[in-house]
Amino acid sequence: MADFQNLIINLLKKNSKGLSFNSIRKRLGVKGAGVKILQRDLKSLIDQGLVYRDGNRYISVSSGTEKGYFQRFAGGFGFLLREGREDVFIPPHATMGAMDGDYVLVAIVKEKEGKKPEGRIIKILKRAEKSYSGTIKKKGKRYIVVPDDKALSSELAVAKARKEGVKLKEGMKVVFRVKEKWAYIEEVIGFEDDPSVDYKLVVAKYKLKEDFPKRVFKEIESVVIADKREDLRDEYIITIDPRDAKDFDDAISVKKEGNLYLLGVHIADVSAYVLEDSKLDKEAMSRGCSTYLIDKVIPMLPHELSSDLCSLRPGEDRYTMSVFMWIDKEGNVVKRRFAKSVINSKARLSYEDAQRIIDNQELEKDSVSIFVGNSFEYIREFLLLARELAWILRERRERRGSLDFDLPEPVVELTPQGRVVSISPSLRLEAHRIIEEFMVRANETVAEFLEEQGMPAIFRVHEYPEESKIQNFVRVAEGILGIKFSFNKIDKFALQKIVKTAEEMGHGPIISYLLLRSMKKAKYSIQNIGHYGLSSDSYVHFTSPIRRYPDLVVHRLLKRAISKKKWIPSEEYIQKLDEIAKLSSQREEISEKAEWELIDLKKYEFMKEKVGEVMQGVVIHLVPQGIFVEIEEFLTEGFIPFSKLKESISFNEENFEVTLGQKKIRLGDRIRVKILSVNKWAKSMELQLHEE
Repeated sequence: MADFQNLIINLLKKNSKGLSFNSIRKRLGVKGAGVKILQRDLKSLIDQGLVYRDGNRYISVSSGTEKGYFQRFAGGFGFLLREGREDVFIPPHATMGAMDGDYVLVAIVKEKEGKKPEGRIIKILKRAEKSYSGTIKKKGKRYIVVPDDKALSSELAVAKARKEGVKLKEGMKVVFRVKEKWAYIEEVIGFEDDPSVDYKLVVAKYKLKEDFPKRVFKEIESVVIADKREDLRDEYIITIDPRDAKDFDDAISVKKEGNLYLLGVHIADVSAYVLEDSKLDKEAMSRGCSTYLIDKVIPMLPHELSSDLCSLRPGEDRYTMSVFMWIDKEGNVVKRRFAKSVINSKARLSYEDAQRIIDNQELEKDSVSIFVGNSFEYIREFLLLARELAWILRERRERRGSLDFDLPEPVVELTPQGRVVSISPSLRLEAHRIIEEFMVRANETVAEFLEEQGMPAIFRVHEYPEESKIQNFVRVAEGILGIKFSFNKIDKFALQKIVKTAEEMGHGPIISYLLLRSMKKAKYSIQNIGHYGLSSDSYVHFTSPIRRYPDLVVHRLLKRAISKKKWIPSEEYIQKLDEIAKLSSQREEISEKAEWELIDLKKYEFMKEKVGEVMQGVVIHLVPQGIFVEIEEFLTEGFIPFSKLKESISFNEENFEVTLGQKKIRLGDRIRVKILSVNKWAKSMELQLHEE
């Protein structure tokens, strides 16, 4: 350190409460031209994270500093997110005005054994490139925007009253960025009472690309496929997909060969049409995945491929990559084979229709299923054999400690105009489980083969959870279930037992929800660390190349692995795979946020019609400020604020319970609540405890 920097550090260390600039100048005896050098050196120390400024005082960072992303909450406080360790709490007065998603430098103020770490932001290293949504309001003669995200200020002044010729008006929904406490409008979406505005808002906010560049369509037209294929067109191969699916990218075949089951998983050969490093390939990579926005889809690939040329439609020849697995009665793959193939699907079934066939029931009149020959009884025998094998595979996964998060998801039905008709929890049928088991086994088989061949790959990995979070989960589960578990070791088998016990006692969803919250998020990586949730040593995504870019890359790698040509990947190629893995994880996260935001907006729009009604909910979270409750019928979260209760309140964080007067409420309890108010755009609902 040059000039005054060492002197400043030593001086501030002796004065832990900090000193003003004038105090530092006087104590160091700086005069004349030295004042500018002193100012420069103080700024340099702040940039290095060695000193921070609090008001007019400069303070030495005596403890360590850490860099990371800041997550901001509605109360103005937030957390420095730390991978593999407990997040650092940042109180409201110590955020330096950081926004959600900013990359910050934090001085750790308190980090003692048994106490939650606390810090203060001392520098905002990089502002989040994040867009927000809000509503335009008039305040006097100027326009303000009221952000939907309550982690922001309650209102922000708008920098300009026009956006590309559009004059702002009260009630308009906009997408904006924040800079120096000003809202810079990026896009005017429409008026808040328009039922289609929330779809447009989500697309704009998350920068989702609805249209494809014209140049990619020329590439699709010019593709010629002339390679040799194994002809499977006479094999009985079918697809089972959601009722409203347009892109069918996976098909199955199953039959008995002696004491073995021969399972075939046949996946659309997208890599035959999307050539590596082509314009279409780069476009698909930048999108990362398809985004499903209730009744609409923003595809990774143009509809000409996703819904036509690559889609495994019944009665049409389609190119596929096939995985053949010979499986014994214990669920072990004793033999495997891979092939470039051509199939002709003999049936397109919805999950509901597949289940009705399994249950030997007639199909509904509005059935979307399509059959190419074969009797009802033939198809039923096929599905019963598939179910038999799926149960064997599932039992094998359970024996090795695989976790099954059986959480219902909201199914939202809309009118063509975008208004909500109904919301209901999804049903998980046996037909769903059959396809899930077959796809998991195919993904594992491809991953194992690529590793054995010494090939690089983009793995789907799921890290071990933090021990403290799992211990906390077990403690919470014991409180909800009223059972004291005595495990020698809290491993996957212990967690499996807790989930099964909860299901038997009618607490399956809340326990699965809490366990999922204790887990880390699965992601893509070129480093194989296994998949904790599936208890799989090696796992890739191979089965959905129409809608996920990593699957497309894995297809290309598998083709190289089964070809007779020797291929040694360069360091540049490995680096490229690493970049693809990271980008795909980021794009997946953005896509999921967009999907859930639209679902949430529609849920709260629907719940506005239920204000005043009394419903049953389950307590999913307790905080000192109140109780979070999920309305079970509509899977929508609301909040009971303690500030509006007349009863005496005693909050016991350790036992996850609150006492309201004479009534005790615990995490997982089912309670009756009255809906007081709903704010669609803030995605919030105020509830009141209802006594019969």
